[in-house]
Amino acid sequence: MRVFYPIISPLVLMTFFTCSAVAETSPMDNWELTGFGTIGYAQADKYEERTFRRNVYQDGRRLRDDPMLTDSRFGIQLNGALTNQWEFSAQVLARHQLSSNPEDYIRFLFARYHVNNEWQISLGRQALDLFFLSDHRDVGYSYDWVRPPTEFYGFTPYDSFDGFKVTREWGSFDSSWRWNISVGNTKSKFESGATVREEENELVTAAPIYGTELSWRSNKWHLRANVALINFKQEVDNEESLRALMEQINPIWPDFERVIDDFVADTVLRYAAIGASWESDGWKIQSELSLLDANFVNFNGERAYFHVARRYQNWQPFVTLGYAHDSNNNRYRPPLPDTGLIPLFNDIIEEVMSFKHNQQSVTLGVRWDFARQKALKFQCDRVFFKAHSGSLH
Repeated sequence: MRVFYPIISPLVLMTFFTCSAVAETSPMDNWELTGFGTIGYAQADKYEERTFRRNVYQDGRRLRDDPMLTDSRFGIQLNGALTNQWEFSAQVLARHQLSSNPEDYIRFLFARYHVNNEWQISLGRQALDLFFLSDHRDVGYSYDWVRPPTEFYGFTPYDSFDGFKVTREWGSFDSSWRWNISVGNTKSKFESGATVREEENELVTAAPIYGTELSWRSNKWHLRANVALINFKQEVDNEESLRALMEQINPIWPDFERVIDDFVADTVLRYAAIGASWESDGWKIQSELSLLDANFVNFNGERAYFHVARRYQNWQPFVTLGYAHDSNNNRYRPPLPDTGLIPLFNDIIEEVMSFKHNQQSVTLGVRWDFARQKALKFQCDRVFFKAHSGSLH
């Protein structure tokens, strides 16, 4: 029997501002410095010491004590043309995250070379193309919600990668196409949902990452599809100790070797997604669906959302349905009761479940564009999560 536990987020306020400065007459005419920011407040009912978080890179311990951290973020972006063919982009982003090295606040830092009117090559830190909002998921003014649907956008701690991307754009204003292929690597720190112990923060490197995206735009439609192959490098400080433990336990619990391999060995995550957005006469309907498949026990499932909004001059009410499911089945055969290893087995299963994402949500909200490039948003999320679903709680 499936048991759902509700979490209500009754109050979330968000404002957004942007500013820009461009020299009137100087050698820097082709350069632009812009700023963007969001001030957010999130309040959520708490259940059995669980705390809502927007993304797995956030520290649930601190979010419990400071409701301003969940959605607030501020950024500065520099764009410029070096020559007719070369351009440069950099973005520094301040937001609540577990990582604290200066490098971790650099969201974008890349150069782009225009081979001709259709082909481009970019090199450096750039957006990891997994979603509709990959290029601007931290720029609150650019989307309807206070936060993008967590079911779809919250499972990965990665939103950029270091590498190169080849892009082709063709078509007309009425029908334009875009295709890219990318190779790179990234790393991020995230919090295990199974425990509140400080040592459970994980640093995971993905190298290499292969990705490709195809999208099409018309006056009303935006369609996109993308595929990514992510190779995870498991960085375990005590791997030798775990191997020694395996040699001791494996004779009485043969499946323990498979447990150690899942937590120590490198692994591969296969990701595929499709999305569609339609806008006409003030209406907006948008949806995305993704499939995840991995040869380890944490991620294997689907994520999706369906979003409807209606524009009334400066007001835009909206409703969103979210869904995320990872298989709860584990592939480990439990040890025999007389071995005394049942408590260890239960701890392992809890750890595995802590990364899984099993929830559904209903979101009601409204956006008010009260000034140029400034908006105030309110939304209420009713989240139903299954027992042992610890990814975002």
